[in-house]
Amino acid sequence: MAKTEQAIITEMRCGTLMPVALASMALVLQGTFAAVDASGYAIASEDVGGADQNCLGIWDHSAENTGADGDVVACVRRKQQFLVRNSTTDPVTQADLGAVVYMEDNQTIAKTDGTNTLSVAGHFMGFDVQYPEFVWVEIE
Repeated sequence: MAKTEQAIITEMRCGTLMPVALASMALVLQGTFAAVDASGYAIASEDVGGADQNCLGIWDHSAENTGADGDVVACVRRKQQFLVRNSTTDPVTQADLGAVVYMEDNQTIAKTDGTNTLSVAGHFMGFDVQYPEFVWVEIE
């Protein structure tokens, strides 16, 4: 396509609520990490926490795709800070503020990538004062 010589209207969306197509047989759970694998389809919440996954945000609602890849779309909240569990075996500390953290499972972050076995969740943004076992993670 050639460059335009006239003004155009470019559609936009805010990006904080994003529709994502689910993989076949995927069940995603509200409030858990929304991750896609190399296919670009969202994987089941029970499968989150491995290598080669991209964290897009947190599921806005639960959904299940019993059909083919992409037959169901669910919405992901992103570009915000989310309150998730801190790992009990590989926890972040105050010294890790601002550091990249990893998806240990569908609701827990870990400080390290588990020797290349975990994927990035986002950035550690602090502890919660009311729930000390939870941390704030920014997911872009």
